[in-house]
Amino acid sequence: MGIQSVVFPKKHFTLKEAKVWIVKNGYKLSFYGKPVDVTKTQYRFRQTSPKKYKNYKITTLKNKVQLVVGY
Repeated sequence: MGIQSVVFPKKHFTLKEAKVWIVKNGYKLSFYGKPVDVTKTQYRFRQTSPKKYKNYKITTLKNKVQLVVGY
């Protein structure tokens, strides 16, 4: 079990704010040199390969940050 990605909704975070949160909380800014994935609605910071896990659960923190937990 582990954190596969940390996801930030764009309506609550700027990219700069997301990067500050990532570093402050001990997560990685990039995954094997691959930078943050930017979509229309979110910033996704991959922490491990999605192939590492078979099942996922999303946990939303009070500040709207989502942790994609693989197991």
